[in-house]
Amino acid sequence: MTTIRYTRCTVIAVLVITIVLGASPVVAQNGYPKRTDPYVNDFASLLTDEHTTSLRSLFSELKTDNGVEIVVVTIDSINDYGTGDKSIETFATNLFNTWGIGDGQKNDGVLILVAWKDRAVRIEVGSGYGNSLNADMQAIIDGQMIPAFKNENYSQGIYDGARAVSRRLTASPSQAMPQSAPARVEPAAQTPAPASSGTVSTPLIIAGLVSGAAASAFGAGQYARYRKRRCPNCQAYMIRLDEVSDDVYLDSGQKVEEVLASVDYDVWKCEACNYHTLHGYNRWLSGFGRCSQCNYRTLKTDSQTISSPTYTSTGTKLITRDCRHCNYHSEQRVTLPVLTRSSDSTSSYSGSHSSSGGHSSGGGASGRW
Repeated sequence: MTTIRYTRCTVIAVLVITIVLGASPVVAQNGYPKRTDPYVNDFASLLTDEHTTSLRSLFSELKTDNGVEIVVVTIDSINDYGTGDKSIETFATNLFNTWGIGDGQKNDGVLILVAWKDRAVRIEVGSGYGNSLNADMQAIIDGQMIPAFKNENYSQGIYDGARAVSRRLTASPSQAMPQSAPARVEPAAQTPAPASSGTVSTPLIIAGLVSGAAASAFGAGQYARYRKRRCPNCQAYMIRLDEVSDDVYLDSGQKVEEVLASVDYDVWKCEACNYHTLHGYNRWLSGFGRCSQCNYRTLKTDSQTISSPTYTSTGTKLITRDCRHCNYHSEQRVTLPVLTRSSDSTSSYSGSHSSSGGHSSGGGASGRW
């Protein structure tokens, strides 16, 4: 009887261990999940196929055009990985550095991490940004992601948040303009600054100069777009028409551009002699490019993997281009190269740390719902 009881206990223990190990997430040797995709690693299966494809395309274009790398990661819980991290902040920082997200010299990568069972989200930024993006990342989490997560619409929240991050990283001063001319603000009375008891450090001076330059660029762009304009005919001040009234002065292609939010047009009109001018401002992350046929920014490019590459054979990707204005359409098949293995026989995105990868010092923002 003793031998039989011992055998049963052993079998039960083995079964329990097998079930537990079988249910555990696949992790790297250091405990953190392995990177299986350059841009979207949806371990918690929160994203729809459509959003996953769109994000991969967006991040790929961002990396090609701007050299900035964004990675989305979804997990069930940070506790599934046994890393010893007690918060999503430390988990995100360590995962960021383990994967080496972003350029190793610029440290400009961004990690968007969602742990849905922990009801926590983190946007971790590379050390190259310092703290300059913290407030903006917090606004994106609070405004774009948390409201959707509260309604259990995780895919939409991640998608909207990721697009907002992309827009912020590549925004020019003109893209951050308000939709109407700002009111004139009188400068505040100057008060003497308190005497400093010590010497200002060089990093603070540099940070101040960079912030001042950015503010100056923003102000210059704002002034250039919204400054008062005189009519060249009668010298009267012109007015800037609203988004509905200015449609009268747009052609069919320009109207489509405004509908697609690829270009924002301003029309300035002189009420005295009816003279008007038209000014266009590109929105670079609208997802639409310039059509080679009609020359409007109404061309949508999509890609679909027909066959995925393997370690022994190439794959095929279909790229389609469609113009929403002139109905131009083209298709192009692209050969995807054979996958390569690194020296440790793992895939290129195995999650192992690389000294050439980017680094984070813990900058970014977090949210919970």
